[in-house]
Amino acid sequence: MKTGNSADALTAAASDPAALGAQILLVNACMFVFGIVLLLMGSLLPALRVSAAHAGSLGSLPLAGVLIATIVIGPVFDKAGAKLILAVSLVLVAGALAIMPWLSTYPALAAAAIAYGLGGGILNTVANAIVSVLRASSRASSLNLLGFSFSLGAIAAPLLMSVAHGRLSSAATLRLLAAAPALILLLLLPMRFPPGLRAGTPPRVLLRSLLHPAIWIFATLLLFESANENCVFVWAGKLTADIFDVSGNRADLALVAVTVALGAGRLLASFVSHRLNGRALLLLSCALLVSGSGIAAISAPAHNGYAGMIAGFSILSLGMAPIFPTTLAIAGDRFPSETGTVFGAIMAVALIGGTTGPMLGGWLAARSTVEVLCVPVVAAVAVALLAPFASAVHHG
Repeated sequence: MKTGNSADALTAAASDPAALGAQILLVNACMFVFGIVLLLMGSLLPALRVSAAHAGSLGSLPLAGVLIATIVIGPVFDKAGAKLILAVSLVLVAGALAIMPWLSTYPALAAAAIAYGLGGGILNTVANAIVSVLRASSRASSLNLLGFSFSLGAIAAPLLMSVAHGRLSSAATLRLLAAAPALILLLLLPMRFPPGLRAGTPPRVLLRSLLHPAIWIFATLLLFESANENCVFVWAGKLTADIFDVSGNRADLALVAVTVALGAGRLLASFVSHRLNGRALLLLSCALLVSGSGIAAISAPAHNGYAGMIAGFSILSLGMAPIFPTTLAIAGDRFPSETGTVFGAIMAVALIGGTTGPMLGGWLAARSTVEVLCVPVVAAVAVALLAPFASAVHHG
C-alpha cells in the first residue's frame, strides 16, 4: 500500500497554519450547508403545491440521498481526497436548490430532492473525515466544533424561511440558500487539499477494513444515539403540547430549546474535550441525558411543570450533543488511514437508527405520552455500556 506521498502531502499541509486554517474554516462552512439541507424540506413543503402522499415522499427523498451518499463516498474519499468530492457535492446542492423554483412536477421535484440529499450526504461524511485527518491532534475538539457548525445550519434554514415569509417569495429564498454552497465552491476552487491517504489501495482492501469488530461497536453506539436525537427532535414539541395543552408557539419552545442546547453543547464540548478523554466525555454526556430525561418526566405530572419540561429538554440536549462527534473522534484515532471508509460505514448505520427513533417514540406515545422519554434513557444506558468497549478498541 503506497501511502508515503499522501502522508508527505498531509504533513506539508499541516506545516502551513494559514492554509490549514482556511481549509478547516471552509469545511465547517460545508457542514453548515449540510445543516441547511437536512432540515430544508420541512420548511419547503408548505410552499410546494403537491398532494399529501407526494409531500410525504418528498420529505423522505433527501434522507434517502443522504444515506446513499454516506454508504458510497467513504472509500472514494480515502482514495481521491476531499477537493473534487466537495466540489461535486456543492454543485449538487447549489444546482438543485437554484432550479427548484422552476420545477412544477413531482418527478422533477423528487429528482432535485434526491440531488441535494446526495450532495448533503457527501458534505457530511467528507467534512467529518477531512477534519479528522487534518486535525489529528485535536480530533474530539475539532469534530465537536464541526457539529456546532451543523447546528447553526440546522437553525438557519427554518429561521430564514420564517423571516422571509411575506417579504421574499419561496423562489427568492431558495436562490438565496443556493448562493451559500455556490460561494463556498468559489472559495474551494483555488485551495489545495492533500490527496487521499490510501490513493494506491484497491477498493476491496479498503472495504476489507470494515471486517474489524471495532467499527461495529462504534456503529452500534451511534445507532442508539442517532435514534435518540431524531426521536427527541420529532417529539419534543408534540410531547410538550400534549402534556400541558399549550399553544403551538409555546410547544415549539421545547424544540427551540433542544436545538439551541445541542449547538451550545457541541461548542462547549470543543473546549472541554481538551481536558477529558473520549470515554469520560461520553459518560458525562450519558449522565446529563438521564438527568434531563428525569427532570422532564418529573415535570410532566405537575400542573405548573412547563418550565421544568423545557429545562429537562435543554439538559437532555446538552448531554446528547457531544456523543456523535466524540465517537467519530475515537474512531478516527483508531483508524487514521481509512477515515472515510470507516466514517461512512458508521454514519450509514447511524442514519438507519435515526429513521427508527421517531417511530419508536410513536409506539411509546401510543401507550403513554411521557414514555417517549424512555428513548433517551435507553440510549444513554446503551452508550454508557458501549463506551468502555469503544475506549478499549481505541487503545487496542
